[in-house]
Amino acid sequence: MIVARASTEAPGEGIIGAVATQVQQSVPGSDAEAVDYPATLTDYLNSEASGVAAMTKLIQSYVARCPNSKIALLGYSQGAQVVGDVLCGTGEKFFNGTSALSRSLSKNVVAVVQMGDPSHVPGLPQDVGNSTKAGIFPRNNTASCASIASMTQSYCNANDTFCDSGSSIPVHLSYVKVYGTQAAKFIVDKVGASNGTSTGTTNGNATSTGAPKANEGDAIR
Repeated sequence: MIVARASTEAPGEGIIGAVATQVQQSVPGSDAEAVDYPATLTDYLNSEASGVAAMTKLIQSYVARCPNSKIALLGYSQGAQVVGDVLCGTGEKFFNGTSALSRSLSKNVVAVVQMGDPSHVPGLPQDVGNSTKAGIFPRNNTASCASIASMTQSYCNANDTFCDSGSSIPVHLSYVKVYGTQAAKFIVDKVGASNGTSTGTTNGNATSTGAPKANEGDAIR
């Protein structure tokens, strides 16, 4: 798993790392690596662009070393926007445009979890939660994300300061507590599905019943 932390969090996986830990406990042999990027608010545009570049390099490295590896991408807040821009290309206003991850690399990605994404757009198939408003940096190129919708869950609730353009920081910080188990189960299910052993969770409708154990051969990076 490749994990991008939220703005202002200390280097490492940040709070969403708890989701990666749950997956590691359920999928033998799995590991996780944090994206090394500034994650600052003071120079957000350049920080986010650095995250996109760094995550892309990590994916390239994984695929080069392990061509058959399965990869899950996880991101919280600014990290969630990084994930979206890596996979869909950067198309938000004010940000320098980038291309979507090439198919030769994206084919290894089997699951995507975004929490509190500032580039969130409501009404998309991957959306989970009760948000009805766009984020503070809404994505303009949503069509480029269509191919990954079925393997993505993007969590956003009403009044979140960043993904719903609201005024509540507590809502923004609540997703691991509220949806963490669901998100971990979603990833484990997608790993199983890629090996023909799906437990049946569908995008946006997963229930927090605990992540099932996967087979040794399902290890995800």
